[in-house]
Amino acid sequence: MRMLLTSGGIANEMIRDALVDLLGKPLADSRVVVVIDAILGFPGDSSTLVDHLEGLRALGWAEFDIASLFAGPASLVESRLRSADVILGYGGSNLWAAHAWRASGLAPVLAELLEQKVYVGWSAGSMIFARELDRWPAAFDDLDELALFGLDDAAPAVALFDWFFAGTSAPIGCPGMRKSCSRAAPRARGRRCGSSTTIRRCSSATLRRRRRSSHRDTGAATAPTARSSLRGDRPRRGTGQASKE
Repeated sequence: MRMLLTSGGIANEMIRDALVDLLGKPLADSRVVVVIDAILGFPGDSSTLVDHLEGLRALGWAEFDIASLFAGPASLVESRLRSADVILGYGGSNLWAAHAWRASGLAPVLAELLEQKVYVGWSAGSMIFARELDRWPAAFDDLDELALFGLDDAAPAVALFDWFFAGTSAPIGCPGMRKSCSRAAPRARGRRCGSSTTIRRCSSATLRRRRRSSHRDTGAATAPTARSSLRGDRPRRGTGQASKE
């Protein structure tokens, strides 16, 4: 299984080199399909999405495809996923993205392709594999997002991890942090929560020091980072980038 889970996509040379290493061949010889369902439910200006897609296209792929999991029969979407070397899950709502994989009937296909392809997660696209994703809305104060998309509950697209990946728009992650402490349950900080969860948190002072000392976003490839939930003309939740989301 080859997965590159990032906050801000293929944002720098280090992440690009890691992707090429996972592929075992140049991007110029590789086909990518970008799955954008996570962002499609949010209203408003889509300039950031267009900018991000243009940036991805400019990496020089042999084939650059953009897909929605609901764009036609599941068999048609499946064929596009299977034809790619890289499946890139774009940012937006991790709750809706996970739901889209299940509701489209393509979650089993994704589970199979994770053993064959390279999967790149961009913020929310990295956040759909937690076994306990059902706990996310309450733990991270995201019940409003369930309501926005008309969802009764949350569940992973494919249950792989016993930890949450939480994307950020800035390089302020705490090394070794397995998940952010719940804002909705501050008394849980530093204690065991459930059967498999160890909660650890950076102090605000640590985050401020990291902001001051950070000069470029490494994209937090394969490492969990602090969660951002800003929207509007500030960084939007789930894209890992400032809006232009």
